[in-house]
Amino acid sequence: MNIIESSNKYKEKIRNKSVLLFSGGMDCLCLNQIYKPDILLHIDYGGKYGKSEKKSINKLIKIGAIDKNKLININIGKWLGNNERKDLIIPNRNIYFVTLASNFGETIYLASVYGDRSFDKDKKFYRLMINLLNHVWDEQHWTKKREFKVISPIKNLTKTQLVKKFLKNKGNSKWLLKSYSCYEGKSIACGKCKPCWRKWVALKNNNIEIPKKYYKNNPKNIPWLKEILPKLKKGIYRGKEDKEILKAHNI
Repeated sequence: MNIIESSNKYKEKIRNKSVLLFSGGMDCLCLNQIYKPDILLHIDYGGKYGKSEKKSINKLIKIGAIDKNKLININIGKWLGNNERKDLIIPNRNIYFVTLASNFGETIYLASVYGDRSFDKDKKFYRLMINLLNHVWDEQHWTKKREFKVISPIKNLTKTQLVKKFLKNKGNSKWLLKSYSCYEGKSIACGKCKPCWRKWVALKNNNIEIPKKYYKNNPKNIPWLKEILPKLKKGIYRGKEDKEILKAHNI
């Protein structure tokens, strides 16, 4: 389904709906289970790990972790993915995603947690996007007034705390293992990138058994741990997440 088909199909439902930007990753899976948004919006933008995201979403549907009737897939081509840096960051990606989500509902959820450091995931970004959307969707000759919320209700939770809350809200630990959070984009998560490592910390701290072949490399043995260890011990690397990282590493 392309973006035009999606927009026409859901045009009559865009008011008074909540939309979660859904990648198939662990954070958005947890947010979906806890807050039950009306729509799960997956945007295919031609990124390196896009195929793995799709596979993850299909697996989550198959095991009943998400409702396929809530899912909307839109394809915006590869122009955004072509701006992907070597470190796999796509500058200001969420500006585009939030703007697209405004076509499907007024409450827009981003699954950003404590410790996420990109400026297009912080609270100031949410406030600015709310002001922008409220301006461009104000009543005018072609539309009635719409008022927006752009929020991450899990922003004050670390990944460890989020997984704990997910499990308390009838989330299944097996679902978490079917989510995909790796930057490498391969069928087996690399275990070396920061998303893999932070996910591993959260799973380990919640006593979730991780299959031996789940990661290509053991996140416990990340080569750059020694470099950040002094900051971790001082609590100045990722703030309150640092103690959880040390706990997962038995330090």
